[in-house]
Amino acid sequence: MIKKASNWVKFCISKIPKNGKKNIAMDLACGLGRHSIFLSKNGYKVISADLDFAFLKSFHGKNILKVQADLEILLAWPFKNNIFDLVVATNFLNRRIFSNIENSIKKDGYLIYETFAEGQQKFGKPRNKKFLLKKNELLTLTKNLKLIFYEEIKVKSGKTKFVKSRILCKNVR
Repeated sequence: MIKKASNWVKFCISKIPKNGKKNIAMDLACGLGRHSIFLSKNGYKVISADLDFAFLKSFHGKNILKVQADLEILLAWPFKNNIFDLVVATNFLNRRIFSNIENSIKKDGYLIYETFAEGQQKFGKPRNKKFLLKKNELLTLTKNLKLIFYEEIKVKSGKTKFVKSRILCKNVR
């Protein structure tokens, strides 16, 4: 069963102006495809990227192209510059690819990012600091993009709590 899109992604999509075009979005480290499906249903052509082929096979949707890519140990970024109107990434962190992500976003395109932050160790996985953003680190990683919304927050999902850092920003270059 595919989980629903995160409330943060839904909120951000509601704030991005519709331009009447078939925009191209990338769901980075898409996992089981919950955001790919959501984006597809909201009119985007979606490129769903993940290392795990089983994950990629587990979901389907209109206008979704699946790409198997190792986003942790990249020898070369698999996407062109200025190709995406939107990049969405949740619960994934590889600090080394932020410049690649930024370069992949078209002028006036958007980045929606949401992942775990320090303090998460109190509530569960991930506990490794390699996978946890420091305070304000996401602002630094996206400093070349125009900030629209940013927050560091404790999120409750059912009985589980998470510490998240999340951002919506725009490429205005």
